[in-house]
Amino acid sequence: MFLVFKSMRNRHFIVIILFVVFSCKVENPRPSGSFEYSAPYYQGMDAGTLSQLDEQIKSGAFGDIHSLLILRNDVVVFENYYANFRRDDLHALGAATQSIISAVVGTQDYQDESFTITSKIVDYFPQYPEYFDNVPQKDQVEIGHLLSHTSGLWWDEWSHPFGDESNDAYVMSLSNDWVANVLATPMIKEPGNDFNFNSGNAVLLAPILEKITGKELEMLTEERLFQPLGINEWNWEKTPRDYVNAGWGLQMKPIDMLKIGQLFLKNGVWEDHQLFDEAWRTRSTRRRNFVSSYYGYGYFWWSFGRTADVVRSLRVNDVFFSWGEGGQFIFVIPHLSLVVVTTAGNYNNSETKAIEILRDYIFRLVGSRFP
Repeated sequence: MFLVFKSMRNRHFIVIILFVVFSCKVENPRPSGSFEYSAPYYQGMDAGTLSQLDEQIKSGAFGDIHSLLILRNDVVVFENYYANFRRDDLHALGAATQSIISAVVGTQDYQDESFTITSKIVDYFPQYPEYFDNVPQKDQVEIGHLLSHTSGLWWDEWSHPFGDESNDAYVMSLSNDWVANVLATPMIKEPGNDFNFNSGNAVLLAPILEKITGKELEMLTEERLFQPLGINEWNWEKTPRDYVNAGWGLQMKPIDMLKIGQLFLKNGVWEDHQLFDEAWRTRSTRRRNFVSSYYGYGYFWWSFGRTADVVRSLRVNDVFFSWGEGGQFIFVIPHLSLVVVTTAGNYNNSETKAIEILRDYIFRLVGSRFP
């Protein structure tokens, strides 16, 4: 009789515990923006190869890598930090900041039927008539030309390192009015034709979006993007006229960069909320410009060309990615349901080491046993 009684008491105890657990679950749902985790094997990825990659990163084989995060089938299968960096450290995105701007423009395109990327930028800068008057073609530059780096403005920030007076981005950073500095740049190409990476194009989007929405770009980004994604901490450099530096000034946590990748992987949907539509994902990430035989470019997102060795092993070349100086990457591979994030300090001719990681390890990790 005692044993039965003891069993009954234990059963009641279990019921009470389960009641408490489920009650807490209802009152404290999973925070918005959190990820679930899984062993790599259950997502069709080889754990042994991942371990080899981890050791190679630690040994310095890929330069100064600070973090590597891999998401497969909507769950995180790998997350590690190196070189004394930690999970909660903010990391400078560099030019990958511009991909965040692309997402914000996508939310505007989704929410405002009157918004069009074919709008002429001259209409948003009436205070600078001297930079448009009697300048052929400059009044034909459109918002879409800024997003695709085909504005036709003279600009060179790749031939010389930042800090060199021949680097136009550096010269802009020294001015007291970044917008005026960009608008004063002469035209050398007809808008919409040739790709020329120009951080000034992104800088112009801060005042343009503020005039369209009535909200400063950082506030707009927080409202439209960061809050829905559960991104609560970031830092954004300001220019002398108090606009955010949309060219390269954002700092984020790598785990939050992974959320941006997941958002684009899911065509603008996050936890059943549509932030931008599938059409924008397609428009912003498809290859609009052939930068070289290896790289293509869309609206502030990169892609790989047909000759790129990194994609030769793939069934479909649908990779697109965000790229910031030093090795800040968000790679999205839709047909593999895969997102890869790296942060790094590879500023000395080795910033593409993350592409080697993708080619030599991660694409080899993905098996065919699972979708």
